[in-house]
Amino acid sequence: MSNTIDSKDRIARSNIYSIFGKLIYRKINDNDDGELLLKRAGLSSFVNEYGDKFRPYWYNRGYRNNNDNYNPELACLSICEKIESNEEILLGFLNLILDDIHEIDERLFEQLSNYLGIIGYEMVVDVKSDDLGFDDYEIKNYHLVPSAQGAIQRNSDISYLRSTLITHHSDIINFYNEAISNFGAGQYVSCIENCRSLFEGFFKKLDPANGDYVKGILAATGENIIDNGASLTSIKKIYTYWIDNKKGANRFRLFQTMYSVMSGLGTHHEDVASKEDALLLLRYVEDCLLWCFRKGINC
Repeated sequence: MSNTIDSKDRIARSNIYSIFGKLIYRKINDNDDGELLLKRAGLSSFVNEYGDKFRPYWYNRGYRNNNDNYNPELACLSICEKIESNEEILLGFLNLILDDIHEIDERLFEQLSNYLGIIGYEMVVDVKSDDLGFDDYEIKNYHLVPSAQGAIQRNSDISYLRSTLITHHSDIINFYNEAISNFGAGQYVSCIENCRSLFEGFFKKLDPANGDYVKGILAATGENIIDNGASLTSIKKIYTYWIDNKKGANRFRLFQTMYSVMSGLGTHHEDVASKEDALLLLRYVEDCLLWCFRKGINC
């Protein structure tokens, strides 16, 4: 029986849950703290199964000993995997972990923010001055919120996207996996380059005769620009027509422009690509492919 490899978005979730498990270590001082955390999150049903992993000590005749089974990180990961289908419960649990956490290492915060962006969440940081009135002392409070239209719909979309890529486009899914992995690792240029390769690879398949991604985009959008009786199929002619007439090829221009952006920020290094650029283009390619798949364009 062959082993299966976790998908990149599965890996992203595992990294998120693992990081929150590390944060739980800060919240546990005594044996009852982990159980209290689970009950406050409405997860008391997990106390029997995972309670031992939240207890740092065991006692024998009044002597305190370290618990070899103590592992909040693994327990957090396992619990989150079991409740992630209920986004409300998951979000509540993760935010409860963030309660009373006022400082997260910059490197860890960056990594966490990147992975959260992949699954449709963002970390909000509220900064307040200390009540004692010290001007140079601020308190940070962290909490998670769903980004864009919300994590629930996004997760459903991405699940559909991935299953369609696996079924119909296994030859290019590696570009998608690499884009997600690169983003999570903070390699934003590589993320954009893989997004471009995924985009180009898909649309080339829509022109089986020549493998021309431009004609593939036109095949997907179904747009046909006629000028003086001739059908326009080149980027230059289509854009010239639009400049002259201020109409036509709306979907094509959107797709082609974003492809150009991915080329400029990724492959050609025309400008310094930011985290926000990479997430924008990753989301764009996902939504572009989802648009095609929902129209029944699967090659």
